[in-house]
Amino acid sequence: MIRKIILLSILFIFYGSFIGQTPGSLDSSFGTGGKTTSSTFYRQLINHIAVQPDGKIVAVGLSTTSLGTANFYVARFNSNGSVDTSFATNGFLNFDMSGGSYYDEAQSVKIQPDGKILVGGIVGAISSRYYLGVLRLDSNGAIDTTFGNQGKSIFAMTGLTTSSSNNYALNDIALQPDGKIVVAGLYNYKYSIARLNTDGSLDADFSNDGKVTVDFGTNIEEAKKIKILSDSRILIGGSSQPSNIAWCILLPDGSLDTSFGTGGKKTFLPDNGFQFGTFYFLPDNSILVGGSSNDVDAALYKLSLNGTRDTTFGTNGRVVVDVDNSSNDSPIAKLDLDSTGKIYAVGTTVTGGSTYFYLLNFNSNGTLNTSFSNDGKVLVNFDGLSSYGRTVVLQPNGRVLVAGYTGGLKDTSSIARFINLPSLSTSETLSESKFSVSPNPAKDYFMILDSKKMNNNQKVEILDELGRIVKRVFVNAENSRINASDLSSGVYIVKVNNNTAKLIVK
Repeated sequence: MIRKIILLSILFIFYGSFIGQTPGSLDSSFGTGGKTTSSTFYRQLINHIAVQPDGKIVAVGLSTTSLGTANFYVARFNSNGSVDTSFATNGFLNFDMSGGSYYDEAQSVKIQPDGKILVGGIVGAISSRYYLGVLRLDSNGAIDTTFGNQGKSIFAMTGLTTSSSNNYALNDIALQPDGKIVVAGLYNYKYSIARLNTDGSLDADFSNDGKVTVDFGTNIEEAKKIKILSDSRILIGGSSQPSNIAWCILLPDGSLDTSFGTGGKKTFLPDNGFQFGTFYFLPDNSILVGGSSNDVDAALYKLSLNGTRDTTFGTNGRVVVDVDNSSNDSPIAKLDLDSTGKIYAVGTTVTGGSTYFYLLNFNSNGTLNTSFSNDGKVLVNFDGLSSYGRTVVLQPNGRVLVAGYTGGLKDTSSIARFINLPSLSTSETLSESKFSVSPNPAKDYFMILDSKKMNNNQKVEILDELGRIVKRVFVNAENSRINASDLSSGVYIVKVNNNTAKLIVK
């Protein structure tokens, strides 16, 4: 009984700061009432965000001056939503990638392990031609002049070019273990992939010139997502035609992996009325595809890598959600996943004459998570103005960030954060501990004591202060030593079956 009281006290410490804030509610510790906006420039919008290991938020998109010139927009916010004034110029960067009065727009961002920031996007019509470009910043927001040409790597793909910026995009950035940079997007309506060396130069070991175009045989094709596999092959996913789903695998040299699919490529034809929005590779390489159904409801598919529907997900691999009894739910714009496998989807909906971000939270089987805002659905609006949701990302503490922009006399960048506590049952978390851990506090390792009743190959889970599983190992009674050197300092719960014990790591 005493141990149970102690455990209850530990859990109160973990969750006490969230009392009164339920999963799916705006996080009152972020910005003002859970929201933050910025109108530093004449116009600014967010296309994508990334979260640093320290919880700071890097946002990228488009910014314009009063003259209307569109530039790369980069901003950094502290974990609590305030502007990080130590970054760039008072927290913001309005960068002219093309060096003239041309259209530049940042569309993707990646934080390197050394803290440097990669920003990708389209670069304006220099000499009537659009380019793709990557900008690298030091961790303080200064231009990293050791990268490319004074911080910029700008290149054109092969093929004809047009004067419309809609034909170009750099949607994703991925890092290989060797530090090389893989980017993917759209160039003249074809999948366009490039690999850069760590110094920003095109990698000649990748398709001889560092660039690959993949053609699925349709008129409109756009790569949206990259995943680097453990064997260095490269997964690329996106759309072909406005609604079809397409993906491919490249070998490390940039050639198609012809052992996969048809010549290295796979396609999937969704149900009639589907409009593509975004693509996401799950940890097991299965696929989530977000979009809309008949331009009315949000829609989500789950497929195997080989292109078959996952019949354990939704209805025959598909989920359709009426966000708010609305007749105008835009396609899902971005997806993210938490450590428990729950899925987060963001987009835009019009209801009651107003435009909102929507955030949907699905269980791993495609059902809406009713412990999140009671029905798994949240709408958010900024200042009563039209608000457009573009991206969603989970912070290290498990809270959910959604971002985009709010339209008014001029567009303002907009971010909201939601509480996201784990759904832990009383029987799982409050049971009396029947084991102990030692040494406690631990530094390099700890052991499970009183463990004679443990099974061989016994699963042990370590949960952080938000109840997220941060480590899972298998031990037995003869050898219950567990490495703790990879855990950050803090308080954890060690779970064996339905029994728990407190662990402090120094």
